[in-house]
Amino acid sequence: MIIDLRIKEKFCVVGPEYIAIGLTSVVSAITGGSWVAGKILGRQNDQIQQAFNYIGSQKRRIDVLEDDLKRMPLEYVLKVDFLREIQQMHDNFNQINAKLDKLVEKLLESK
Repeated sequence: MIIDLRIKEKFCVVGPEYIAIGLTSVVSAITGGSWVAGKILGRQNDQIQQAFNYIGSQKRRIDVLEDDLKRMPLEYVLKVDFLREIQQMHDNFNQINAKLDKLVEKLLESK
């Protein structure tokens, strides 16, 4: 009987303060772990959001570039075509000058 009491005393050393300390430690570990996990997931969420924003901006840039390429044949003029048009305008001005010179000569002759 004395041996039984000693065995029970050795195994039943845990008092209520130790149980409270143990429960507090478990609760704080769970709370701290969930806080750390929340921080990590929040950072990953921010990084994913930044990646989506970057992809969206790149898509918009590509769309603008595609629109520019579609308009390019309508707005772009080859250098050869531009020079040909300038030459035609020059020829037209020469013809107008020649006609004006003839008109001025006729006016001067008639006086």
